[in-house]
Amino acid sequence: MRFIADIMVGKLAKYLRMAGHDVLYINTASDDEIIKIAIDTGRMVLTRDSLMLARKEFKNGTLKNLYIKNEKLKNQLGQIKSDLKISLKPNLVRCVECNQILVRVKKEDIKNKIPPYVFKTQQGFLYCKKCDKYYWKGTHYQNIKNIFLDIGQ
Repeated sequence: MRFIADIMVGKLAKYLRMAGHDVLYINTASDDEIIKIAIDTGRMVLTRDSLMLARKEFKNGTLKNLYIKNEKLKNQLGQIKSDLKISLKPNLVRCVECNQILVRVKKEDIKNKIPPYVFKTQQGFLYCKKCDKYYWKGTHYQNIKNIFLDIGQ
């Protein structure tokens, strides 16, 4: 399942990416741009904007959508899991910033590109070619896991 999220659900988009889901999020995109991208790419629109959903593309069923009812992240994730019957657990395969698939990199190849403490204490590393950003399962990873555990993976 592929999504596009509007500006009202940007944090949700990042967490869905953390769960491995393909979510476009362009915080400068207008409703018209989101609708065009959704039509062109076959993505489901995630929004909290009831006015957007009143447009003909949604009313006539041209576009799939999910109206996100709550402003709290945990409730939003719970709704996605319940309404769409999809798995939500940490699966760091996508860049949380740009949605690109991450690639594994060898620890020894990135020694001078990450903090020394991280190099010393971590084993697995992922890299986003588009953002030039490295990822690893540091202390923040447990916080991410806890959010997904709270909604009942």
